[in-house]
Amino acid sequence: MEVRKLTVGYGAAWVLDQVSLQIGAGEFVGIVGCTGCGKTTLLKAMAGLLEVQDGEILLDGENIFSRRFDRAVLRRKVGMVFQYPEYQLFAQTLEKDVGFGLKYSRLSREEKQERVRWALEQMGFSYEEIKDQSPLSLSGGEKRRVAIAGVLATKPELLMLDEPLAGLDPMAREMFLEFLEGLTGQGVSVVMVSHNVDALAQHAARIIGMKQGKIVMDGSCQEVLGDSRALRTIGLLGSEAAQTAELLRANGVLPGSGLPVTYEALRDEIIGALTGEKGENR
Repeated sequence: MEVRKLTVGYGAAWVLDQVSLQIGAGEFVGIVGCTGCGKTTLLKAMAGLLEVQDGEILLDGENIFSRRFDRAVLRRKVGMVFQYPEYQLFAQTLEKDVGFGLKYSRLSREEKQERVRWALEQMGFSYEEIKDQSPLSLSGGEKRRVAIAGVLATKPELLMLDEPLAGLDPMAREMFLEFLEGLTGQGVSVVMVSHNVDALAQHAARIIGMKQGKIVMDGSCQEVLGDSRALRTIGLLGSEAAQTAELLRANGVLPGSGLPVTYEALRDEIIGALTGEKGENR
């Protein structure tokens, strides 16, 4: 997908101002920024859910706002997990809820059932144990996982998620992030808005930073999340590992420059500083 000079406003206020970006096949992209900077609006526009004032969004080279564009293609190729997906559960059973997005697909009944089974199992559920339960019987975190499963069941080529980690316990969160990484290995593009900088540092390959409706940072995790000064200009702190490394450098414990964005990288740097060794000799 390519976004070209996208402008979105509500009344006299501009929420997105001339935003341009590209998402390649198999990319895991994290979007960060303080509340109100336009992250959610950008995702909704990319999903074709908002009216835009100017600009284009191209899916496989076709403008999704063109009158000639088949919106069914957008629904099939792009999946969107909203910030509070658990509030969208409505069917009598979990199987029906997760399978709702497949209602008008050309899949057979058996294929739809297998998709639902796969999606629920990817989110840590036992299909046979949970398929006939009511969504109302679940906890908040379980509802969120079921709602995410409903989007996964459609197997989109571009999966966009707005704060999907909220409400997930640490183990479920890590399993979900590893699953997303696995999807990118199959060519699926993942775009995730999150305030969990540490999760993005560990799993995303690219980070986009936004401020006041504009993209002000776009690069690898190390380039963006390791730049603590630039992150502060958009109201964010770096990963916990980067913050720890910054403190150690300021107190002369660690030499050098640049900030590691994961604890694994910080650990290696500390070991290197203590032993004076690098690479395979550490």
